Amino acid sequence: MKNKALLTITAICAIFMLCGNVPACELMAYSFNQDIPANNLFSAFRCRGKNNPDGWGIAFYADKAAVLFKEPCSAPESVLAEFLTTYPGLQRKLVIAHVRKASVGGKAYQNTHPFVRELNGREYVLAHNGTLRNYQSVLKLDRVMPLGINDTEFLLCYLLGRIEKKNISDWDTQAFEWMQRELRVINDYGALNCIFSDGTYLFAYYDKKGYNGLYYLMHKAPYGQTYFKDLSQSIDLSKVYPETATGVVIVTRPLTDERWERFTPGQLMVFKSGVQIFPATPPICAGSPR
Repeated sequence: MKNKALLTITAICAIFMLCGNVPACELMAYSFNQDIPANNLFSAFRCRGKNNPDGWGIAFYADKAAVLFKEPCSAPESVLAEFLTTYPGLQRKLVIAHVRKASVGGKAYQNTHPFVRELNGREYVLAHNGTLRNYQSVLKLDRVMPLGINDTEFLLCYLLGRIEKKNISDWDTQAFEWMQRELRVINDYGALNCIFSDGTYLFAYYDKKGYNGLYYLMHKAPYGQTYFKDLSQSIDLSKVYPETATGVVIVTRPLTDERWERFTPGQLMVFKSGVQIFPATPPICAGSPR
């Protein structure tokens, strides 16, 4: 009876995880046509470290190089994360952030997202939500190797090896379609929501079985009062963003009361300077609050 009860509880927990009702790692990223302050978005996103206490990180591009801050601790308890909520230097065109609930690899800096690796003079940044299993015997690494013991860093190294083998120097529609196919193959080995960038393009892929969630919000003027759920406060974005700023924000769960759109399972979306360039279908722009 005890064994049956244990199996039932395990099954229920698994169902909740698939439905996204149990806390899991969360992602946040944005791409804009110009530098914008990330402080408000990061402040709200940082709160989600309460349920994801095993690490936090944020990466952005100062120029061609990626700047990375991360720690294997709870973001709400981090002095560094608190500092970044008001740091003037957190004003960039492209940002990727992550809060971690460990599933593969212990609570350590080497296992904390995002991860950064160089390929052909570009620094790639990647963060991942989900767990991959039983992939090492099939997905083979080439030159780029991981430092830690986790599926996410392996994923970045594997993707860069595939990009190098494919000899992709300039991204185009054909290359984006190829990348979407690659991610769908990797997705066969577990849950895969990931966001990555080479400093120019922002790639976002949503698990083909609909694991957890992934939403996007297209931003453009006129900006106004917006309610940030995790902060329990409204912020006048017209005082935060330049009127000429346009872009996209991507999150695991909506951060505000605006009209967020959910990714289609198995979909890769690619943005450049805040504009969706893959797939070619125009995105839905931010509307009135729900």
